Amino acid sequence: MIPKFTDQLQFTHHNIRLDDGTFTKPESKLSMADYPYCISARNILEAVFPGDKTQLRLVDIGCLEGGYAVEFARMGFQVLGLEVRELNIAACNYVKSKTDLSNLDFVQDNALNIADHGVFDAVFCSGLLYHLEYPMQYLKTLSSVTRKLLILQTQFSIIRPIDTRLRLSTSLRQAWDRLLLKREPVNFLLSAPAEHDGVPGRWFTEFKDERSFSRRETSRWASWDNRRSFWVQREHLLQGVKDVGFDVVLEQYDHLEPSIAESLLGGSYSAQLRGMFIGIKTR
Repeated sequence: MIPKFTDQLQFTHHNIRLDDGTFTKPESKLSMADYPYCISARNILEAVFPGDKTQLRLVDIGCLEGGYAVEFARMGFQVLGLEVRELNIAACNYVKSKTDLSNLDFVQDNALNIADHGVFDAVFCSGLLYHLEYPMQYLKTLSSVTRKLLILQTQFSIIRPIDTRLRLSTSLRQAWDRLLLKREPVNFLLSAPAEHDGVPGRWFTEFKDERSFSRRETSRWASWDNRRSFWVQREHLLQGVKDVGFDVVLEQYDHLEPSIAESLLGGSYSAQLRGMFIGIKTR
């Protein structure tokens, strides 16, 4: 049965162009195809897989409302979108019913079960790793299902020597940024530096208690299996991608706005704590 677009079927982020020319979130300024992170993902996919893509498998893990998956299918990939929440998978199935893409499929499953779905030429993991309690263990799983390319769009943590020495959480830095009237103060409240899953990082509280955790189905941008998640220190995240088997490791910056230089020097990159990390297997 084709799902209907109702109040219960809402798009929280992905503004997808459907085949009839309408959009799933028309109040958004940008369509999914014009979203900087999506453009960046297409750029690296084209660089690694030039030419015909019809025999290449790509998985979008934790695909939310299916926006990236649709755009990758339009590039020619055989795309599987994996999503755990009922509300999100309903949005995905609505999109599939409104786009003529026989190479696009969605399945409702936990991201931790990705190995059950085979091996993929490209793995796209956006907005997921930082919602996990054991992100480095999951990196190993991602490598095991990736033939060639991993695109990892994720939050991370920044840890300065003084943070470790004085056990400083990000709340102090946030207060300091606001005192200095910084245009973009640090955006997330994270714990003092900690060691977990074999690497340094910081803890983030996803759900403050069991009651809020029990309502996680409607918390569409939160974790699924755990009440707190571990944000790996950026440098150790890059090292982790190499350690699990990717011999080429990059960080992609072309999505940064208004410019790469302004984002890195002006503070928005360190305030948002989000990056796009690339792993490529060449042998």
